[in-house]
Amino acid sequence: MRILSAIVTLLAAVSVQAKTDKLVLYSSYDGERLAPILQPFTQATGIEVEVVFASSTDLLKQLETEGLNSRADLYLDKDIVYMGEANRKGFLQSFTSNGVADKVPSHLISNDKNWFLLFYRARTVMYNTQKVNPEDLKTYADLGDPKWKGQLCVRTSKNSYNEAMAAYFIKHFGEIQTSALLESWVKNLAVEPLKGDRDVIAAIANGTCAIGVANTYYLAPIVRDDATFPVGVRFLEQDKVGAHINGVGIGITKSSKNTAAANAFLEFMVSKPVQEAVAGGFSQYPASKEADMAPILKEFGGFAEDTTNVNSVSELVPAGIELMKKAGYK
Repeated sequence: MRILSAIVTLLAAVSVQAKTDKLVLYSSYDGERLAPILQPFTQATGIEVEVVFASSTDLLKQLETEGLNSRADLYLDKDIVYMGEANRKGFLQSFTSNGVADKVPSHLISNDKNWFLLFYRARTVMYNTQKVNPEDLKTYADLGDPKWKGQLCVRTSKNSYNEAMAAYFIKHFGEIQTSALLESWVKNLAVEPLKGDRDVIAAIANGTCAIGVANTYYLAPIVRDDATFPVGVRFLEQDKVGAHINGVGIGITKSSKNTAAANAFLEFMVSKPVQEAVAGGFSQYPASKEADMAPILKEFGGFAEDTTNVNSVSELVPAGIELMKKAGYK
C-alpha cells in the first residue's frame, strides 16, 4: 500500500502538545500491515505508534482486564460489532478533533463521538451474471423468495459481519419481520452456510448457487483482475432504507493519558491522502467526504447507503445474534 508523500507535508504543520512521544494502538490488524500508514505519521510528528495486535475478542478482554491502567491510547477494529461492544463496556472516550467531525458524515460517527468508521463497505447481494437478472433483487427479503429455493449461499452466522447485518435488519424492519426474513433465507440455501465471503463468491461463480451475500471489498479485487469473472454486485433497499454498511472503526480509549496526540492521529487518519491510499488498498469506501474512491468501486456504481447512526445499529447486535439462532441460521 502506497502512502502519498503529501501526508508528511500535511502533518508537518500539526502541533501536538503530547505528554509522551508514543501512542499505543490496540488493533485487530497487525503492525506490519499498518506500517505504511504509521511511518508517515511518526516522520511528521515524531510520535511513535506501538501496535498491540490480537484478535478482536482478545483485545476486548485485554481492555476489560486492564481497565484504566491499560497502556492503550487507541482502539482500532474491523467492524461496528466490536467497536460498539467496546463502547458499551465503557472502554472509549470522546474525541475532540474538529477535523474528524468536519470530514466524516455524522452517521459514520458514534452519536456520543466515542468512535467512528475510517473506511467502510456494503454488505449486499452478489449474483451470477450468467444466470440472474439483477432487477429481480431489490430488497434483502427478496433473497427469501421461493423462486430462489436451493440457489442462495451465505456465510455462517457466527461472524461479526452477519451479526451486524442482523442488527441492521432489526433496526429497520423490527424483530418479527427480521425473524421471517432469516427463516426464508434458511429455506432457500443451496448448501450449509460457508466459512467465508470468498467461499460464497466462489460458489456463485462456479454455479453452486446463483445468489449470495458478501462484502463489496471481497469482490472488488477479483473483478479488477478478471473482467470476465461471472459475479456482479447488486445494491439493495435503494428505494427504502439504503444498503447495509459496515467498516473499520477507531476510537480513543478511556485509559489514554495522551489524548492530544491521539486526536492528532485521528485527524491524520481522515486526511484525504491517507483515506484515498488506504481505502483504495483495502477496496473499501473512504469515510472522508473529501476523498475519492478506488476506480473499481466506481465501476460498481453509486448507491444509497443506510444513514442510521452506526452506534444505534451496533447496539442491536446481541438481539440479532439471538434471532439468527432462533431462525436456524447456523
